[in-house]
Amino acid sequence: MDKNYNLVLKAIKNDKSALEELLKAEQSNIYVTLLYLKKDTNDINDIMQDIFIKVIKNIKNLKNPANFKTWLNQIVINSYFDYLRKSKKRFNTLELDSSDNIVEVEDDKRLNPQEKLLNNELNYVIKTSIQNLPIHYKIPLALREIQGLSYEAISNITNSTIGTVKSRIARARTLVKDNIIKYSKG
Repeated sequence: MDKNYNLVLKAIKNDKSALEELLKAEQSNIYVTLLYLKKDTNDINDIMQDIFIKVIKNIKNLKNPANFKTWLNQIVINSYFDYLRKSKKRFNTLELDSSDNIVEVEDDKRLNPQEKLLNNELNYVIKTSIQNLPIHYKIPLALREIQGLSYEAISNITNSTIGTVKSRIARARTLVKDNIIKYSKG
């Protein structure tokens, strides 16, 4: 059972403090997912605000609290596609020197400067590789690797069969791995 299950139950019953705590608990997961889907960070906060508004308005309609994570990720993906449709900006360029493009790892503090640099480079290559994937690979991979969703949940969110989800994730992993190898060879 999800650690936020009790918060979801309370939020469905219109407990505003539980809903606020639930959104705070999910905020970083949503941000990281969007960070891997978008090449720039300019509009992530706007998309997140849209997601939070949709959650606040619709949580009372959630039929099965155990499916909260899947339900939330459906909202995340739909909001991302809404953003793409509204902005008509498909893929912007990624600035190489932007500190927003590095996802810092907790253990980073124990690394020496050279290891930090290599770790940051690897994070950049992985993130850029994921961002450059076709959308039908990028979304299932982000939902699996970043959100930790099951193949079945991803299947429901993407309206695909479980076999299709598995093959797209496998293909996405291969493409990311190939980019890392290509990068490491210089």
